[in-house]
Order: sequence, then C-alpha cells, then structure tokens
Amino acid sequence: MSFKEIFKDCRIAGLAGNKNTGKTNNLFFLLQELRKENKDLMIYAYGIPEALKPLLLELDVLEISSLKQMVGKKGSLFIIEEMQRLKLNDRRYKDALGEFVDFIYHNNNYCLLSSPAIREFNSVIGGIIEKWLLKSINLDDCINGSQLKKAVEEYKGKFKSLGDITLKREDILLINNEKEIILTCGYVEAADLKKSLIKVF
Repeated sequence: MSFKEIFKDCRIAGLAGNKNTGKTNNLFFLLQELRKENKDLMIYAYGIPEALKPLLLELDVLEISSLKQMVGKKGSLFIIEEMQRLKLNDRRYKDALGEFVDFIYHNNNYCLLSSPAIREFNSVIGGIIEKWLLKSINLDDCINGSQLKKAVEEYKGKFKSLGDITLKREDILLINNEKEIILTCGYVEAADLKKSLIKVF
C-alpha cells in the first residue's frame, strides 16, 4: 500500500532525513509490505550495506552495482541508496542524469533515491525528484537553493518546529499536494544494524 501511495502520481521519489532516523529500517518495512501484495515485481537495489544482503535475498530483491546494470530492465522498482556514489548529483554528469530520467520513464520503471547525508540532495538531483519522503531534517543541513530545502521551508504542518521537521523513527512524512500523509512503518529487527553496536561511552 505504501509504495502505491508514494508512486501514485510520480516515477522518481527522494527519501531524505538526518542520520540515525530509521531510513533503512523504514525502507525494509516498506519492501516487506510490498512483497506481501506483489511477489512478481522485479525490484533492484543499489548501495545497501553488506550486512543486509541476506534480507535482500529473502525479499527477492536483486542487487546492482552500476547504472549499466539497469539497462534493459522494464516495469521495475529501483531502490538507490548512496545515490551520490553513482554521481547522479554531480553537475559534470548532467547528461547521464538526463539519460537516467529518460530510462525510468520510457521503460515503465520507478525509482526511490536515498542518501545517508542530507547535503547530497543538491539542486542537480533535486531537479528530477518529483515527490519527497521526509524523516527528521535540520533545515540548516539542507543545501541553499535546493528543492529539498524549499520543500522543508514550505512545509507548515504539525511536525515543523523552529524551522526543522521532527518525526518519530517509525514515521515518514510524504510531501503531497493533496494532503499531509504519514507513512507509519513497523520495526524490522533484521534490518537494524545499529542494535549490535557496542556503546563506547
């Protein structure tokens, strides 16, 4: 249901939020829910941490390691974490970005772009993102002139506090022209890589 809501009227969405706000865990919850509804959809992922590869296999999500590996794929969902590693937000690769957008649209594909760093969502990559999914975000961390900063500034709902957006770890704010939508995600223990970290202090 959630991915259906996200991509109801767009092809390329962006998931942005501060570090340690549950983005990866939320993403795996959404994938689990999608798999319950649609077992046949081809899903490809890039930039997922090595420790989560078994969970990708369990969800029948195939891993890709370059943009070239997307060629020829149709009617699919692409989850691109660490999108900056593919240079999609680099001005010097603007032609490649244009080809990427054409590929998504012309081949009936959908794509969710994410990054652990808010500053990676500059105006280059922001120009192709049609819908924003927001976690907690500090306005000061957004790049000046970026579409993400504009989306955060324009949001005036109940999760805005002193210019920032603050949400619970299980919630994602879907910026939508029609109404405020909150996607509430369950906790996926197998996707929580931080639970086993030793507390240094």
